[in-house]
Amino acid sequence: MNVRAQIFGLQKALGLLQEGAAVVLMGSVASSLGIANYGTYAATKAALRSYARTWSAELAPRGIRINVVAPGPTDTEMMERVPDEMRRSIVAPILLGRMARPAEVASATLFLLSDESSFITGVELCVDGGMGQV
Repeated sequence: MNVRAQIFGLQKALGLLQEGAAVVLMGSVASSLGIANYGTYAATKAALRSYARTWSAELAPRGIRINVVAPGPTDTEMMERVPDEMRRSIVAPILLGRMARPAEVASATLFLLSDESSFITGVELCVDGGMGQV
């Protein structure tokens, strides 16, 4: 589902996208980390990163930009049900010492969709508090 939904969604939207449009795929920092028991999830997110590179090249003649936002652990409602000990282990590798807030991930996504990023395509923007960067 992680891959198929975004592939089919973009395929359906291609006819509606105007020149200069921007698309952001939702990846994950897990795509580049070796996290035990998350191999399949990581592979689906790595596939999106690969598609973004290919689609960037294919759609550049139409001026369409494709990028990926790759969040780290995000403090969503789902995370509220995670036991404290597990939450601490999730937060431990994050340099900033906390999970992302959903609004922080949204802000990065909006940036990549905006004209402020008009010369950015084919990138993966990690919103991970440094988890996968250092």
